[in-house]
Parts: sequence; structure tokens; C-alpha cells
Amino acid sequence: MKKFDTIMEKEKGDGYMQYFDVVLLYIFDRFKGERSLSAVYHLLTGKKSSQTIQDSKLFNIGKFFGILKKLKRDKLEQHVFSLQEAGFIKPHQHEGYMITSSGREALTSCLDTNPLPEYLSGWQYHQLSDLYWQRLSLFVQSLSYSIHGNMSFYPISKDETIQIWVKKHFPETKEKRVIVAEKLFHEMQTILKKLPDEDARLFVMRLSGRGRTGLTISQLADMQKISYEETSIRFQSVIHAFLKLIHHHSSQSPILASMIEGGGGELPLTLSTKQTYKLLESGLTMEQIADIRRLKRSTIEDHLVEIAINVPEFSIDAFVDTRAQEEIRLASQEMNSQRLKLIKNYVKDQYTYFEIRLTLCKEGI
Repeated sequence: MKKFDTIMEKEKGDGYMQYFDVVLLYIFDRFKGERSLSAVYHLLTGKKSSQTIQDSKLFNIGKFFGILKKLKRDKLEQHVFSLQEAGFIKPHQHEGYMITSSGREALTSCLDTNPLPEYLSGWQYHQLSDLYWQRLSLFVQSLSYSIHGNMSFYPISKDETIQIWVKKHFPETKEKRVIVAEKLFHEMQTILKKLPDEDARLFVMRLSGRGRTGLTISQLADMQKISYEETSIRFQSVIHAFLKLIHHHSSQSPILASMIEGGGGELPLTLSTKQTYKLLESGLTMEQIADIRRLKRSTIEDHLVEIAINVPEFSIDAFVDTRAQEEIRLASQEMNSQRLKLIKNYVKDQYTYFEIRLTLCKEGI
């Protein structure tokens, strides 16, 4: 632990090393050296490739999907270099990294004192969180100004579609606005009370209204003396908490729930995969879909894997024999690996790569 303390001390001024390094150690621990550094980068920045989507499920790291969309590759490499210098990770095959015993010890210690946010759900809400925050923050700002008789202000969101949505749903009279403001306050307060105080505070300080301008992520990081990465991740976790709690208790938060309307959060599938899914539901085979859509079979296979990951009721039995599924699961468990090639060799090439990855992704092994 002395090496870890030394690294953290070196960066004590900006604080990002500790939190971001813990996130990286967590991901490296899950990957078990089976994925490259590019896979880590694509996960954090939210690249919607079939491989990244599969990795999110296979290694149970979907919570991190797209949580640092603005992350630069060179910054990631700097952190990896520091972790390697400290002896917490070591190079592995396929340009990946393995976490060491001292790295795992450091990870466990840090998570005990500063756990990852409970509600962080990057993959589940990556399509909806930004939209939701923009609607909510502009709605709150507009209410605050209008109640005080002032509708001349600089909107917190420049997005025209957001402004149109708020205008469409805005209370028509001042009396209604006062009522809505009181109800919205109580709805937000109920959710914020379920969160750590420091996370709730980040959310409140980002809100704008009459007489106050919400702080940016960078400003919050400086004020709280924590890193940009930690501030960004914790703030996103608050938005994810809103979405999750509203989903399960929409009747308790009708105003907050109304802001999800039309957000496209039904199924987190890519557009092309949604089109394939519709054709599958109509009874067409993979070959027929590939022919109709003029796509390669491998592309349709990618779509099926994505569907298996995101649609709980979707059965893969029509694509992988149940006995084959069982043998693939056992092979992965016995080898303690999700590497397709190793599993394919283990089962003596009885099953295709598609059958193996579809099974693993559906089961979340």
C-alpha cells in the first residue's frame, strides 16, 4: 500500500489520480488481462461497437459505459503508466494488462473507503441521461425565473429541441407554476435524500435559477477539491439514480417522470439492431434478414448478441442448442475465462464463435 499512497500523494493537488485509478483497477480486474487498453478506452468513452457492448455484459462492467465521453487516449495512457510503475498492473497478452496482487489489495482498500456510486448505470441510461438532465435543469431554471416575474434570461440549454420541449410542458399561469415548483421540489428532495450528501450537493450546485448560475463540472471539481473524472462520474450517478428510482416509483414522482417522455429509453439498442429485431419478431430467419437488409451474416450475428444482452425475454434457443449452451457455460467456468478462442479450443471446435459469444452474453458469465 505504500506505493499506492505515494502515487496519490504526488497528485494530491488535483485529486483525480486516486479515483480514476481505482476505476481503472476495477476494470482491469474484471478484464483479467483478456482485453486490450483500447477496449478500456472504448468502454469509458462509450463507443457503440459490438465488441464493447459484449464486453460490458461479459465482464459485468456496463456501469462504466460512456461515463467519460471526453476522455483523451493520452490521459488514459498516463494513468496506466503510473499504475504500472507502482506495480499495480502488469502487461499481458493482446496489449492488455493484468492487475497484480498489490493492485487488488489497493483496489479493495480504496473501495472500502470510497465506494463506486451505487446507482451508476452507464449502459442502461447512456441514451437518456444527458437529455433528461437538460430538460430538468432548463425546466427548473424557467420555473425559478417565471415565478419571480422574469422570463428574460439566458437558457442553461442551447439545444432548440430541449427548449421546445420545456415550452410545450411549461405551466401556463403563475399560480400553476408555483404549485408545480413546490411539487417538483418535494419530488427531487425525496430522491436526493436517498443519496450520499456529497452527491446530492453536486446535483443542487449544478442547478440554475433566479439569482444563481449552476456550476460546471470543472468548477465543481475545483470547489470540492476532487478530480474532474470523479465529479463527472458522481454527477452522472445522481442522474442515473433519478432515472432508476423514477422508473420503479413513477407515481411518486409524476413531474420528474414526465421528463422521460419520448426519451428513447425503452430498449438501449442501436438503430440498425432495432431494425433487425423487428424483422426477427416477424418470424424471418437470419439469412432472410441479411438478404433483405443487404448486410453480412456477421453483422446480423452482432445484432443478435446485442439483442440477447439487452432484451431479457429474448431466447437464444433457436440459435444455440440448449446442450451446447450448457457445455459452453461449463467450459467458461472451468477455464475461468471469457476468451472465445480458448473456449472454442476447449470444446474441441464443436461450436462456432457466434454460438459461444451469444451464449456467454445472454448468460452474463
